[in-house]
Amino acid sequence: MNNPARMIGNVFEGILGISVVITALAAPIILSIGNIYGLVVPKMKWKRLCWGLTVLLGLFFSALFLGILEDVTDKHWDEQLINTQVHQILNSETRGIYIVLMLIGAAGFLVLSTRRMEDTPPLVSVLSIAAMYPAAISCVIWCIQIFPLDQRDKFTFPLMVLPIDLIIMMCALIREKIIEWNEGYTEASAESDIKTTKDAWHEGFLGRAKRWPLVALLLALPLLGIVLGIAVLLGQRPDALIATWTETADWNLSKMLPPPNVIVDEHYLCTVAAGGHEKVVKPLRMGERHGHRVVVNRQLEIANAFELVLEWKTPRLHRVIRNFYDKYGFPIASCIRTKTACDVVYILMKPLEWIFVTVLYLTLAHPENVIAVQYLPGYRDILDRTERIKREQL
Repeated sequence: MNNPARMIGNVFEGILGISVVITALAAPIILSIGNIYGLVVPKMKWKRLCWGLTVLLGLFFSALFLGILEDVTDKHWDEQLINTQVHQILNSETRGIYIVLMLIGAAGFLVLSTRRMEDTPPLVSVLSIAAMYPAAISCVIWCIQIFPLDQRDKFTFPLMVLPIDLIIMMCALIREKIIEWNEGYTEASAESDIKTTKDAWHEGFLGRAKRWPLVALLLALPLLGIVLGIAVLLGQRPDALIATWTETADWNLSKMLPPPNVIVDEHYLCTVAAGGHEKVVKPLRMGERHGHRVVVNRQLEIANAFELVLEWKTPRLHRVIRNFYDKYGFPIASCIRTKTACDVVYILMKPLEWIFVTVLYLTLAHPENVIAVQYLPGYRDILDRTERIKREQL
């Protein structure tokens, strides 16, 4: 009989898992709708709570989604990857400038959102808006960088939700503060006909809030120059801002040409040949398997030649062995993820390699010729034709 406590525990775990999935799907949609509503309705209640949850949950779910997208790596553009992996989205050598701009934008957002306009000098408001502009532009460029342009691209739309929401939040905050400033000016004018210092400010250049976004745009340029200047003094490259996006591979703004991916398929010896340390597994050359490029070493050549001979000489036995391998070999392949693991499997396979070589030398007139052509384009058709001719001659 089933344990009632265990059954209840399983049901609870199932409900918890479903709740997490529903939250992960529903929270970004609900918060995005709330942010859009806050942009349209400046005096929306719980707006700041919605902003806070957007940032916290957005960062959490973005990191979670990147973890699910195992094919999106953090490897530099010149590193060779396997299968469908892609390189880092931002250049790791220069992305510090991107992080700094986002932090400066966050600081400007916090200053502007936590101060009452009646106590805030206009220049402080303008500088806060100016600090947000580079961050907003970075969000736009991020979306352009990862936007999937064709079916072969990764499904990266979830990674665009947070940047878009951040842009909406910045626009909503700027609109809210402009309206708040203008309302304060109207109330002050209604209470007194005498021009006060504050009234004079409102009639000055920065006193007119509708000018703030344009003035902030002009101030954002020298602010950006100061940040870049400090970054260069600290050892950063002068073109770091551009190189963050362009010195990458596999993305829309990428300009670098990466080495071709090595295909590691279900044959775990291919995994060993591609992923092990060169001094151990001793790769010889590139080959072709199922239309993909693979790294070939002698152990892989011998194993594939042995399977080919097995298929020629004893096709029934070959089918039995192949079915067994397909059933149990794939789980083994999924466990080989590191170079060290590849090295261990390579060493463990050495006794089998010697057996395979012995069989090849006992059954073939020119075993090294058959071994050497493995994984060359069209090698199988040539060998099959040769084997057929031999059988006909006999």
